[in-house]
Amino acid sequence: MKSNFSFKPLDSMPEAFKKLKKTPKNIYYTGNIKLLDAALKIAIVGTRRPSTYTKNFTLTIAKKISQNKAVVVSGGALGVDIVSQNAALPNTIMISPSSIDIIYPSANAAIINKIAEQGLILSEYEKEYMPRDYSFIERNRLVIALSDFVIIPEASMASGSMQSAKIAKDLNKPIFVFPQRLDESSGTNYLLQNSLAQVIYDIDGFIKMIFGDNVNNTQNDEILLFCKNMPTFEEAYLQYGERVLEYELEGKLIRENGLLRVNI
Repeated sequence: MKSNFSFKPLDSMPEAFKKLKKTPKNIYYTGNIKLLDAALKIAIVGTRRPSTYTKNFTLTIAKKISQNKAVVVSGGALGVDIVSQNAALPNTIMISPSSIDIIYPSANAAIINKIAEQGLILSEYEKEYMPRDYSFIERNRLVIALSDFVIIPEASMASGSMQSAKIAKDLNKPIFVFPQRLDESSGTNYLLQNSLAQVIYDIDGFIKMIFGDNVNNTQNDEILLFCKNMPTFEEAYLQYGERVLEYELEGKLIRENGLLRVNI
């Protein structure tokens, strides 16, 4: 599927890419280039067919990473990739296996359009490039190289995510996985069994470990606590005034049929 995105090459190659054995000749982009300057970038990659458990876990952790102004990096693929990037908007960087003038995969076009508008899309291919078999490994090396940490929620042994894990170990990037059943996610269970990854048992604990004292803790936010019972907008506005509108603009609150719902 053709895109309508305008794009151009970066003025300078990111330092993270210069350290690769195969450095890209150019990187093209569309979207918010300031996301490259984020203090912390976390890759979330995994299976194209995640379980409901994995989807929910991925959505929650990606949203919390974004709320703390860190960036989720992924490849825009079906499954874990696009779930994490949609949840992290606008704080997400997608690295495409195609050139930016082509939306790939087309099934994710609606969310990829949002990433182009609100986040950032990168590609090492100039134009009219459809992915080959090797393009996905090339894409994965950029996703991992750009990130400080790597989260693999679910993966089988024979998967691109396991190739990403190998790249992460070669680049000394810490790998984290979700706890899974013994007969599911053979890849992440293998990483754990061989001490190649750490497990995330508690999302809030992981977030605190990553962000320390700077963590955005919404548990004691009086407005969010008030809105957990889904008051009317008028009730909340009477109590907290313009701050309610600010929370709506920030995406912390959503107004539905006159009621406010917490979106965190």
